[in-house]
Amino acid sequence: MKKRASVNKDIDMAKSSQQLTEEIDSLRRKIARLEKAEVARRESEEKYRNLVESTRDLIFIVSEKGAYTYVNPQFERATGYSVRDLIGQPFTFLVAPEHIESTIRRFKKGIRGEDTPPYEADLINRNGSRVPVEFLVTTRHNPAGRAIGRFGIGRDITERRRAEETLKHQSRQLRILSAKLSEAEESERKRIARELHDQVGQNLTVVGINLSIVKSALSDAGTDALRRRLEDSMDLVEEITEFTRGLMGDLRPPDMDLLGLAASIGWYGERFAMRTGVDVVVEGEEIHPRPNPDIENNLFRIAQEVLTNIGKHARASSARIRIGVCDGMLRLVIADDGAGFEPSLAPKADERGGWGLMTMAERADAIGGRFRVESAIGKGTRVTVEVPL
Repeated sequence: MKKRASVNKDIDMAKSSQQLTEEIDSLRRKIARLEKAEVARRESEEKYRNLVESTRDLIFIVSEKGAYTYVNPQFERATGYSVRDLIGQPFTFLVAPEHIESTIRRFKKGIRGEDTPPYEADLINRNGSRVPVEFLVTTRHNPAGRAIGRFGIGRDITERRRAEETLKHQSRQLRILSAKLSEAEESERKRIARELHDQVGQNLTVVGINLSIVKSALSDAGTDALRRRLEDSMDLVEEITEFTRGLMGDLRPPDMDLLGLAASIGWYGERFAMRTGVDVVVEGEEIHPRPNPDIENNLFRIAQEVLTNIGKHARASSARIRIGVCDGMLRLVIADDGAGFEPSLAPKADERGGWGLMTMAERADAIGGRFRVESAIGKGTRVTVEVPL
């Protein structure tokens, strides 16, 4: 019995030793896996740390109370403050005064779980200069889902702002140049119309009178052929006179200086209707006090261009023009019942026929106005110009 118990005991000890060895081997494998995972974690952390610290973007973390808990080196370089200066400071410490309120609102919305889209705000550098930054900020949560702060990425947009300012300046310069060109064009139109009236018009009148006198002085005998030539010449002079009057009107409407915009557009609409057969109705009265001459001139030219397009392309039977003032805005609306077109397929400026819309839009822009075209296939076209008075 004692011998059998000893054998059983040896067997149990052997099993325990084997189990212990297996458990030790299993533990070693677990330790190896943990060490491998720790190495991978450290490598990953090092990779992301290098990425965060080498990026040109500003990266930061703030607590749920709004205090900085982390800023990357680029944040230091952009603001002029060190990590030691910033950690523990409220994020409003750097925000430009006029942006503080809106930035706090966004922070509170984010902590509440609401969406906060990208935004722009100026930071104040240690030297007092401003740094315009575009921010994208998200909320950080703990494993339980509670908001514990905000993580943000900012991009210094100084160069973009500078480019935008340059573009705005160039746009202003172009508008000024466009206004000067328009003024010079109107001045030249006026001069040519005056020259046509004073020289060509008056001379044609004199020629017509002289031909009438010669015709009256001719005797009846043997002068039929000569009389027919004189009558033909007189008809030709009348045609040239009418053409010259029309040309003077196109260059400078006779009612513009004396009567104003509505009368001038009405006069041109009548002439356009006579030439094309399109029924033109002009509604509205003169604006009092009268708008700046630049406004009147550019609006007339826009109306002139729109009617020209109607005559060339619209296949319309009627056009309606409305001129009026509402809420401090002078509004010119021209609508036709023609074929219409798809605005997105309209010719571009560098394509044939594409300069008309661009020129009208530039005229409206030159006087501080808005230009809009609405059209659809088979439903006519509506052009609206609004200018602040």
